[in-house]
Amino acid sequence: MPVSDFIAHQIDRPTPDQSAQVNFRDDSIVVDDNASQLLNEIKQAFSTKTSKRYGQFNPDLGANPVPAWLRDFLKQQMPFSTLSKKLTEHFVVMLEQMEASFQGHLLFWQENNADAEWLYVAHLQHQTGLVINSHLEISETVYADLSHVGFCARVNLTHWSDSISEKYLTISKNRGDRALLDLFNQWIGFADTVNTTADTSEFLNIVEAYAEQLPEEESKTYREKVVDYCMDQDKQGEPVLYKELSYYLDEAEPERFDQFVREKQEQPREELIPDKAQLRKYVRFSGRSKEMSMQFASSLLGEEVVYDAENERLIINRIPKSLLSQLKKHRHS
Repeated sequence: MPVSDFIAHQIDRPTPDQSAQVNFRDDSIVVDDNASQLLNEIKQAFSTKTSKRYGQFNPDLGANPVPAWLRDFLKQQMPFSTLSKKLTEHFVVMLEQMEASFQGHLLFWQENNADAEWLYVAHLQHQTGLVINSHLEISETVYADLSHVGFCARVNLTHWSDSISEKYLTISKNRGDRALLDLFNQWIGFADTVNTTADTSEFLNIVEAYAEQLPEEESKTYREKVVDYCMDQDKQGEPVLYKELSYYLDEAEPERFDQFVREKQEQPREELIPDKAQLRKYVRFSGRSKEMSMQFASSLLGEEVVYDAENERLIINRIPKSLLSQLKKHRHS
C-alpha cells in the first residue's frame, strides 16, 4: 500500500513526577527505503500479534475528540501534520493525569489503496546496544526496538466514514503497565465489537460437525486445511472469508462448506477474525510439567495415541524414531 503521509513525534517522561517533554515534527517524513522498511516491519509485528482486538470508536464516549478530528482531516479541513499533533497533545494531557512514565515516539501514517484509506498509529520504543564503529572501537548505539512494538492502532477510514462496518478499528498492545494500556484505550476511544474467542469457538464447532460427515481420512486432511488457511489469513492480517475458504477446501463444490456454515451459524456472518490460540489447540494437544513436556497432532488421537479416560493415561502406539532411539540406547547403557 502506498504511504501518502508519515510523521513522528517524541514524548519523554522518565518518571511519573515529571512533566512530559514533547518534541514535535512540523512536516512529513520522506518515505524512502529506510522509512518504508521501518513501517513494513511495524505492520508485520502488528499483523502477527495474537492480542489484536477489533471494534469501533466508543459511541458512549461523548468527550472523545478523535472522530471529529478525523472528519476534518478527511474533508481536507485539517492537514495530516496538524491531526498528528492534536492526537499527540491529547495523549500527553491524558498521560499527565496518571502516575506513569513514558518514553518513545508516536508514529502516524496514512495509506491508500483501491478499496480504502487507512490510518496507522504506533508507539515505537528504542533500546541501547553495542556496536564496533569505523575506528574498530566498541561504542554504544540506540536502535528502534521492532521486536517489542508498543501499542498500535489501525483505522479503516473508508469503512468508518461510510458506515460500512462496525469493526473498522483494530488495536494491539504489548503486555506491560496496565495503566498505560488503559490510557491507550481511552486515548483512541476504543470499544470492542468482535469477540474473536466466541466466534472462533462457534466456527470450530461447525468445522467439527462438517468433518463428521466426511470419511475418516478425508476429515483429517480437511481439518488441517481449514486451520492452515485460517492461520495464513491471520499472518497476513486478513479475515477469513467463508466463500473463499469454501472454494479452497473443495474446488469441485465451492459453495458446499459456505452453505453449511450459513445453516449452522447462530447469527449470519460472512467472515471470521480467528483466535490463533484456539486454532492451535484445535490441531494439537500439548501440556507440560516440571519433569515432562508433550505435544502431538490431534489427528493422531484414536490410533497412534489412545486416551484411556478411566485410568487417565495415554497409550502411545507409534513412538517417534528419535525418541525410540534414545530409549533403546538408555536401555542398553
